[in-house]
Amino acid sequence: MRTFLLTTALLLSTAASAQVKFTFGTANRETLRFGKADCPNPVTVTWTRTIQPCDRLTLWISTTGACQAAVDTSKGDVPLDEVSLATFQGSNTGTFNLALSRLPFGASDAGPGGCGGTTEERTFTLCGATKQGDYLGSCNTAVSATAARVIYDGMPPATPSVSASSGFDQAASITVNAPSDAINGRVRVYRDNVEVRAVDWSVGKGAILVDGLENDVTYEVDAYVTDEAGNQSEPSARVQVTPTKTYGFMEHYAGANGQEMGGCGAVGGGVAGGAVLAVLGFWLFSRRNRSWLEQ
Repeated sequence: MRTFLLTTALLLSTAASAQVKFTFGTANRETLRFGKADCPNPVTVTWTRTIQPCDRLTLWISTTGACQAAVDTSKGDVPLDEVSLATFQGSNTGTFNLALSRLPFGASDAGPGGCGGTTEERTFTLCGATKQGDYLGSCNTAVSATAARVIYDGMPPATPSVSASSGFDQAASITVNAPSDAINGRVRVYRDNVEVRAVDWSVGKGAILVDGLENDVTYEVDAYVTDEAGNQSEPSARVQVTPTKTYGFMEHYAGANGQEMGGCGAVGGGVAGGAVLAVLGFWLFSRRNRSWLEQ
């Protein structure tokens, strides 16, 4: 009797720890966020299992936030194509395509299949169920997959603001004030209303150094940002920036009417020596600032 109880406990423990799991993309995320632009595109879902199944893997979408033991269309569940028993038993992992157009958006959500017709957030749950054999060899132990979330986000980020700093040799330092839901963006540089440079960046990287510009030419700069769902903001208002020639130390020295006398007396004292040291200090300061921005 004790052996029977121990065997039963081990089997129940194995069943409790066994699972089928869904993930999205190469990052193996259990939550997918997408926006309007992705509505027509199917997404690839990867399933993995740690059980020995004896039945197919049934799949469905739920809007209730939780997965039941099986699909229930009376509660708005949408059945998906199942993974056959042969495929499910043949490998510990596999993939299937999920058409986002099949997600059960509400009747008030316009657009093809409802997807893309609203700016409000919608959350769906990807569910799955299968069976594994019990200790008697019967295929009647239900196993529910770990639910994954599919979140529609149709609201674009707020418009960012931009500031620009001149005084850099053939370059400009751009700072973007991005909203909290932005993850990346693009800075664009215009000359005579024609885009001449574009730099992609990630939020949190600090100031953006845009090089390859001409000195003493006035450019306009704007930026837009993108959120995790791929929604793009409106572009910011444009600001002006003018790159400026940055002279080397010897050029500054010559501009200060300095002379290379050699030895320790080259700097000397008085006004001439002070001018040279001031020029050197300014040059080193400007070079240090630019080096910091290029990091």
